[in-house]
Amino acid sequence: MSGRPKVVVVLSKFPVYDEVFLLRELVALARHVELYLLSLRPPGDSIVHDEAVPLLERLLAPHFLLSLRVWAAQVRTLRRRPIAYLRAFVRTVLGNLRSPRFLAGNLAFFPKAVYLADWAVRHGVTHIHGGWATYPASAAMVASELTGIPFSFAGHAHDIYLDTTLLAEKIRRAAFVTTCTEANRSFLLALAPGLREDRVAVLRHGIALEEFVAPSRAATVPLEILSVGTLFPHKGHRQLVKALLLLRERGQPFRCTIVGGGPLRPELDALVRRHGLQGEVVLTGPLKQRQLVPHYRRASVFVLLAQPEWHWGVPNVLVEALAARVAVVTTRFGSVEELVRDGETGLLVPAKAPLAAAEAIRCLANDDARRRRLAEAGHRLVAEQFELAGTVRGYLERIERASEGRHLAVATGAAVP
Repeated sequence: MSGRPKVVVVLSKFPVYDEVFLLRELVALARHVELYLLSLRPPGDSIVHDEAVPLLERLLAPHFLLSLRVWAAQVRTLRRRPIAYLRAFVRTVLGNLRSPRFLAGNLAFFPKAVYLADWAVRHGVTHIHGGWATYPASAAMVASELTGIPFSFAGHAHDIYLDTTLLAEKIRRAAFVTTCTEANRSFLLALAPGLREDRVAVLRHGIALEEFVAPSRAATVPLEILSVGTLFPHKGHRQLVKALLLLRERGQPFRCTIVGGGPLRPELDALVRRHGLQGEVVLTGPLKQRQLVPHYRRASVFVLLAQPEWHWGVPNVLVEALAARVAVVTTRFGSVEELVRDGETGLLVPAKAPLAAAEAIRCLANDDARRRRLAEAGHRLVAEQFELAGTVRGYLERIERASEGRHLAVATGAAVP
């Protein structure tokens, strides 16, 4: 393929504060392709990471109801390709009939998908990628159907497990599908029996290791504990506070920093005050990445007591912690054991057992050799499997193959979707 690929990535919203894992990939991909972003919903986060700012210049985010650009695209497409437009619309309706919520959402975003198709043709786009398996993948598929431009999509966690409406068709029609865990890959392949297995690839949410790496270090006294995550009940912060109380009762000195914002903040503040933990627990609120990295480099133990009913993949904060050589205590859920192997690269405890969590933390505080050994093994695994350069290389290779396949189909007169 000659020249730089011109790629549009469709996202539910951009920028989003707690989707740093996607932001990293977008920033890295933009170094190799001419990248544009389509945001289906208007962004609303008050904190925008510094790395996202340059990408805002490449953001397509017209209001889907009031934008003249969107409705002009409908008119142009209906005039030039009325049958294709109506076929795509009917497929959207029929494919989502079993899920009223998905039907309503896909119909709401259909005009933006048509806008994307119109814009992509006029600007020479060579590939369209849906950043999530839900509405972004649907919009990418519609735009591909209207233009013949190959599309792909990524499936992560809730977007593939909570509602599989139309997901099998997306998998079959995509040039390729990516996901972040082996368990996800098996699940997606099972939805589309007979599909060639290399059509679904595991591309980990990579990190630039050099941004997090820190030397192996002795545990601090008091023990420096870190937890990072949005303050929702399923992140396990209530269990963490209970575990911290047990640590204090057992005479273990510690300082705990909890980074993140969310609806649980008032309750957690009240818990800390009620139990007199103000001198030992600090809730920072949400931080930008450049503000967060120093916390990883200071920490001795990272704790994420995630509740399994709302977790499927591998949380990126665990990858970040191990990249910085911080020993990890977490729970069993989703695909976490693809990264945290109990007793080898971290410690696993039951999801609703603060006593077990407290004992695991105390074990690491009092056995520095074991703590360092776990942290170093986890760091090696991150270096081997979660490097950002390998993730981006995987995308570039697949985008190039998809473009070459389309060119071959056109040259031989084969049907192009």
